Amino acid sequence: MPILELDNVSKSYGALTVTDGVSFAIEQGDALGIIGPNGAGKSTLFNLIGGTQAVDSGTILFQGRDITATGAAVRCHAGIARSFQIPHPFVGMTVFENLLVADAFGTTERHVREDRCRDILDRTGLLPKANRPAGSLTLLERKRLELARALATDPKLLLLDEIAGGLTEGECRSLVGTIKGVRDSGVSIIWIEHIVHALTAVVERLVVIDYGRIVANGLPDSVMAEPVVKEIYLGIDVDDQAA
Repeated sequence: MPILELDNVSKSYGALTVTDGVSFAIEQGDALGIIGPNGAGKSTLFNLIGGTQAVDSGTILFQGRDITATGAAVRCHAGIARSFQIPHPFVGMTVFENLLVADAFGTTERHVREDRCRDILDRTGLLPKANRPAGSLTLLERKRLELARALATDPKLLLLDEIAGGLTEGECRSLVGTIKGVRDSGVSIIWIEHIVHALTAVVERLVVIDYGRIVANGLPDSVMAEPVVKEIYLGIDVDDQAA
C-alpha cells in the first residue's frame, strides 16, 4: 500500500487553477522529488497534502485512509510533517526548546521526549547549538532546525519545501547527507527543490509540474532528458537546438 496517494487533486483561486488534476503515489520509505518553474503550483500542492488548504476536488489518501477533509493538526498527528521555504523558528526560545514544542504533539513521557529531541539534534548536527537562542542561528542552522522540528513530530512522511535554497555548495552537500540519513531511517520524503543535483542525490523518482499539471513523472535521468522538461523547466527549446 502506498503511504500517500493523490487522485485527481485540484485547487483554484477564482479563475486561476493552481493545481490541476494532480495524481501520484509514493511508497513507504521512498523519496520523491518535485520540480517546476516558480508559480507552477508546487507549494500549493504541499499545502493541500499538509492540510493547511482544502482541495476543491479529488482525494488524498494517507496509509489507505481518506484524509481529504481533515485539518493540518490531524494530519500531523497521523504522521505528516513539513518544513517551509523560509524558516520561522521561535526565535526567543533555545534550539532545544523549539524541538520540545514540536515534540509536544507526541504522547511520550517527558524524559523520553527529551532524549528523542537530543537524538534528533545530534542527527541534524545541531546538538552543539542546543542551548543557543534560535534567533542567533545562521541560515544553514535555521534550515537544519526546520528539519529537526519536523522530525520531532515523529513523521512517517516528510514534506521538504526548498530546504536547500540559499545555501552554499558546501552547506548544500552537508544538508543532503543529513536528508539521506532521514530517508535511510525509513521516513518517506517528498522534496520540492530548485537545486536539481541536490534533489537527484536523494530521490528515486522525479515529478515535474507546470501550470499546476504533472508533465513528467519517472526516474530522474529519464525525466530530465525529456524534451518537455528541457523546454519548460530548463528553458531549452529542443526544436531550436535541432535546427
